[in-house]
Amino acid sequence: MAPEITLDPCADPSEVAGMRDAHLRSLIAPMDGMWESFANAATHTRINADGEQAGYYVLNDEGILLQLYIDPAFQRYSRVLFDRVIAQASVRQAMAGTIDPAFLSLCLDVHKSVTVHTLLYEHDGEVHAETVRDNGLTFRLIDSSELDRTVALQLACLGAGAELGQWLRGYSANLIDRKELFVLCRDDDWLGLGECRKSDSQDRVADLGMMVAPDHRGRGLATDILNRLVAISTHAGLRPICSTTVDNTNAQRAIVRAGFVSLHRLLSVTFL
Repeated sequence: MAPEITLDPCADPSEVAGMRDAHLRSLIAPMDGMWESFANAATHTRINADGEQAGYYVLNDEGILLQLYIDPAFQRYSRVLFDRVIAQASVRQAMAGTIDPAFLSLCLDVHKSVTVHTLLYEHDGEVHAETVRDNGLTFRLIDSSELDRTVALQLACLGAGAELGQWLRGYSANLIDRKELFVLCRDDDWLGLGECRKSDSQDRVADLGMMVAPDHRGRGLATDILNRLVAISTHAGLRPICSTTVDNTNAQRAIVRAGFVSLHRLLSVTFL
């Protein structure tokens, strides 16, 4: 007999903190930090079955399902609970990773279409020759006094308008405070930026990111930045991961040259 199901939106994600921790432990590879941050900022809803907390799900403002976790004690009802979430929240799309087989399997049960959105990478653990080469460039932490210049370079790299600047200021200021944002430079010429973001939720995991100034691309600097970030993260005892969208072939080449392999994908799944 199916349980009585209720869905209760949370005022704060901390209300399902225990379930979120259990969800992270259930994954078969690290969760991408950017997508985790998207989920952290979205609405969390508790799933109850016969008055007991059976799991939770995360829905963003666009109505896309970003996470769904069912407690093992309620796995026999997982399809019933999933169907209720999809119907009651009018969900038509999900972002589900191959690192989360339980969630992905439920999505595939009712999928209309599936496309690969993002490639998820982990470092192969080998020391690559380019990592230790000396090309006369400096790779250093960015100082808080350099925030304006940092945001200007980010906007140029992304080809974005000033409307993104405010978000980038807050994002970059936080990384600078945490000593996780670096610049690759030759004297006063800034060639590119690198991020080494230590995960707050996953033990000994670091998300790496890089961007190269438009007029310095095509010279192998993206790989150089990643190699330097790998050295920094592994020296700190952290496991380096990164990601890129499936259409960003330039980034994919740089990531592979830096010794990363992609065994997992983030899929965009639409429903019937």
